[in-house]
Amino acid sequence: MIRALALGLAMAGMLAAAAASPAEAAGPVIVQLTPQNASGESGTATLTEDGTKTKVVVGINGAPAGVAQPLHVHKGTCANLTPQPAFGLTTLTDGKSETTIDISLANLQAGGYAINGHKSAQEASTYVFCGAIPGSS
Repeated sequence: MIRALALGLAMAGMLAAAAASPAEAAGPVIVQLTPQNASGESGTATLTEDGTKTKVVVGINGAPAGVAQPLHVHKGTCANLTPQPAFGLTTLTDGKSETTIDISLANLQAGGYAINGHKSAQEASTYVFCGAIPGSS
């Protein structure tokens, strides 16, 4: 009886401690970036929670060497992006980009956003890849 009571109190203490600890950061979210306009460029964007911000790491296969490609997060879908970017990302260079943006991962997942890349600064109206940020599960 005493042993059962001690065990129950120990378990209650562990549950209370777990409830009081801060929530764990969300695991990384992978966005599949698929080619647009016959570019042949595809890859992924890895979104990782960083406090109230989100770290965005993009890796693209088939990106032209030495060409700076503008990269953004937009509201909308790949088929229907809001023209004005919601968040700018570091320009893609040689297929790589890394940026921390001022929005939480949860808000990105809830907000109906997509990530897209442009052919170049001179040909910004030509999209070369895009991917929708999936909602939280």
